[in-house]
Amino acid sequence: MRQRGFTLIEILVVMVIIGVMIIGVTLSVGIAGGDRELENERDRLLALIDHFRDQASLQVREYGIRVHERGYQFLYYEPRAGLWLDQGDDLLRPRQLPRGLSFRLWIEGRRIALPEADVDPDQRVPQVLLYSSGELNLFELELRRSGGGGVQIRPADRSEAVEVTPLEPGRT
Repeated sequence: MRQRGFTLIEILVVMVIIGVMIIGVTLSVGIAGGDRELENERDRLLALIDHFRDQASLQVREYGIRVHERGYQFLYYEPRAGLWLDQGDDLLRPRQLPRGLSFRLWIEGRRIALPEADVDPDQRVPQVLLYSSGELNLFELELRRSGGGGVQIRPADRSEAVEVTPLEPGRT
């Protein structure tokens, strides 16, 4: 008489299939894999900083980042007008952070009180400067989740790079 049942290979195949399904559902719901919105905004901001640092060097033009609690905008300095402008490039458009994310900013070790929203265009002055020499002013920009956690973006020591450091959820 022959016994009926599953072989070890059949059981392992079923377990692998169930495991792949669980991972797929977990990632699609967003439970695992970190904070996608935070990571996307971090990556977007870093890419824009790199782009405008390159543009500053190529065009011998000063760029800057105007930061408010819920968003940011890149500007360039027009010496003839004596103003920081945003015309001529779609990448200079204002950007809003997704709900639940906000900024905190320190310039040369001092906390800067950020406005809740962008100000009148004639009064816009960037807090973070991207000089045409490739240098940056000393800043620490925190992109934070309202429930805690986030990342800190700042110029790296002895380098022209920008470094990103994760923030602990309990840090205030």
